[in-house]
Amino acid sequence: MESLYQRYVLELKEDVTMEYKNDNGGIELYLAHMNLEDIISAVEILYPCESSSGASFEDSLFQEDMDENEETADSLSLEQTPVLGSVRYGAVSDMLSFINLISNTPPASLKHLTEEIGVLLNKTDMVVKGGRYRIDSDVFLFPWKLTYRNPGSGHVPKGSFGKVHLAQDTETRKRMACKLIPLEHFRPADVEFQARFRHENIAELYGALLWDQTIHLFMEAGEGGSVMEKLESCGPMREFEIIWVTKQILRALEYLHSHNIIHHDIKPSNIVLMSAKAVLVDFGLTVQMTEDVFTPRDLRGTEMYMSPEVVLCRGHNTKADIYSLGTTIIHMQTGSPPWVRRYPRSAYPSYLYIIHKQAPPLEDIAEDCSPAMRSFLERALEKNPRVRSSAAELLRDEAINPPREDQPRCWSLDSALGEASHPLLRQHSQLPDTTQESSLYSEEDSAHLRRRGSLYVDLGALAGYYNIVRGPPSSEYG
Repeated sequence: MESLYQRYVLELKEDVTMEYKNDNGGIELYLAHMNLEDIISAVEILYPCESSSGASFEDSLFQEDMDENEETADSLSLEQTPVLGSVRYGAVSDMLSFINLISNTPPASLKHLTEEIGVLLNKTDMVVKGGRYRIDSDVFLFPWKLTYRNPGSGHVPKGSFGKVHLAQDTETRKRMACKLIPLEHFRPADVEFQARFRHENIAELYGALLWDQTIHLFMEAGEGGSVMEKLESCGPMREFEIIWVTKQILRALEYLHSHNIIHHDIKPSNIVLMSAKAVLVDFGLTVQMTEDVFTPRDLRGTEMYMSPEVVLCRGHNTKADIYSLGTTIIHMQTGSPPWVRRYPRSAYPSYLYIIHKQAPPLEDIAEDCSPAMRSFLERALEKNPRVRSSAAELLRDEAINPPREDQPRCWSLDSALGEASHPLLRQHSQLPDTTQESSLYSEEDSAHLRRRGSLYVDLGALAGYYNIVRGPPSSEYG
C-alpha cells in the first residue's frame, strides 16, 4: 500500500509538470481511488510547509498581505516625502496630486514632519525660500477680529468654524485669506473644485500646505468680510445691495452649473464681499454630477437654506443651489434666515419637517420687497425643481437688471455701502477715522478702500501694532 501511494504521488507530480495533458484524465482516476486523507497527504508532500510555527496556509497569506501593506505605507512616507518634503510652485495637476497623497497617506506617517509640505499656485505674490514657506515667518496669520474696526458692542467677526485667518506674505505684502482645516477633517473637495474651476466670482485658490497636522488653504481675501458678518454688524441689507450681491453669485452658479457642479452650501457666510465683486467660498460639500440627478448618502448643506428635494434625500440637481440662493436673499432682506421668525429655534430644534411640509417660505419675504424682487424669489423658491428657474434664466430677470434711474447706486458694493442709512451705520460713520494715520494706505487708496459703515480690513493699524508690514498694498489687490 505504501509503494502504491508513493507511485500515485510521483505520477501526480509528472502530470503537474506536463501541464495536465490528456485532459487531466490521470488526475481524475487517482482522485477516484484516493480518499480525502490521501489527497491532503499528497498536497503536503507536493507543497511542504517550511514554517515550523504551525501557522496555517491562510495565516501565512494574511501575514503576507500585512507585510505588503506595511511596505506600501513605508514607501509612501519614506519614498514620497523626499519628493513632497518641501513647499514648491506647481500647476493645478500638482496641487491635486499633493492633495490625493495627503488624503491617502496614514495620518501617523504625517505626524513627525519637520518642515511644511505643499504646493503654491501663486508664483507672483507668495515667495518660497529654499523650499520653505514658514508660518509666522514667510507669511503671517492674523485672527480676523484684529483686522476689523468695532462698529458696535458685541460685534466679533467670525470665519468658518473660527478657523479663517487673514494672511499676509511678508515680502510681497499680498493679503490673503487662510483657512485652517485639521487633518482629520480635511476632504479633497475642499481644494479640488477651487483649484480646477476658475471664475471671477469664485474665490481664487493660491496654495495649500500641511503643517502641524493642519491643512492651510490660502485663497483670495475679501476686505468686506462675508455677507453674514455684514448682516450681524449692520442689520438687513437694502434691495440695491441685495441686487448687486445676487447678480454676482448667480454668475458663479451659472458657471458651476454649466459643469454639472452643485455647491450644496449657498448661504450668507459663504459669500464674501470685495470692493468690486462678491465671491463664493467653501467647497467642502461640492460635488460634480455624473448623471442627471445626484443621490446623496446623507444630508448636504445648512438646514435652514436647504431645498425640499435635498431634505427628502431622494435625489436632486443644480436647482438645489437656486433654492438656497432664494433663502439667502430672504436672510439679506430681513436679517434672519427663513423660518426662524415664525418658528423660533428654541422651540424647533430641527426645521427639516417644516421645510418638507411648508416650503417655500414665501411668508418670510420682507414686507418692503419690491414686486419685481418678489416675483424673482417666487421663481427661485419654486418647490418643484423642474419648474424652478435656472441661474441663466434668473440672470435675465428684470429684478436684478433694473433701469439705472431706478437703482442709480447698485452697480458696485462701494457705492451701495456709502449710503450708510442704517442707524448702526450712521452711528459708525460718526466715529473718528483712525486710518488716516496709517502708512499702509495712500491718499489715492483711501478714497477707494475706506467705506464708512461697512466691514473692512484695517491692516494699517494692525501693521503698526505688529511693526512688521509696511508700504502700500499691492496694486493687484483691491
